[in-house]
Amino acid sequence: MRFRLTIGLLAVTAAWILSAAGGAASAQASMTCTWGGTPVAPTGTTTNRPGLTNLPSAEPSRFYATGDLAGDPGCTGKLTFIGEMAAGSTCAAITFEANAIGLPGVTRVAGVSAFGFAPARLYDKEGNVVGSENAQFFNNAPFDACNTPEGFTEGTFTSVIELF
Repeated sequence: MRFRLTIGLLAVTAAWILSAAGGAASAQASMTCTWGGTPVAPTGTTTNRPGLTNLPSAEPSRFYATGDLAGDPGCTGKLTFIGEMAAGSTCAAITFEANAIGLPGVTRVAGVSAFGFAPARLYDKEGNVVGSENAQFFNNAPFDACNTPEGFTEGTFTSVIELF
């Protein structure tokens, strides 16, 4: 009985992996940009008001993130997010949404951040998902500020953006 259960679970897992791989191949990005430099040399800047701490915030926090775009043709200029992190956010876990300014076809962003990695969905003005943005703050931000009363108020980041 245990052997059949194991074989069944392996078959279901293999089917899921194959279907996921097929989906990923058919959903290739038409444009890839870097935003805010590279992990080795981050140039994107972010500010948070009030600062994030290790305790859940009692109210939403405002944030501003900006940096230069580079990469594929069309990835030029400066991209800026002006938004809000939900009440209850901490340095380790954030839910956020923002207006996006500077990348044609992208007007809004929404996502989550866990331990310095912040994947997000990019939306056009009609509310359609048009890409993804994957920021990382982990190696760049002064997270020791999370232990202070002021919290993490500013730091650097880098990101990869894929537009479909």
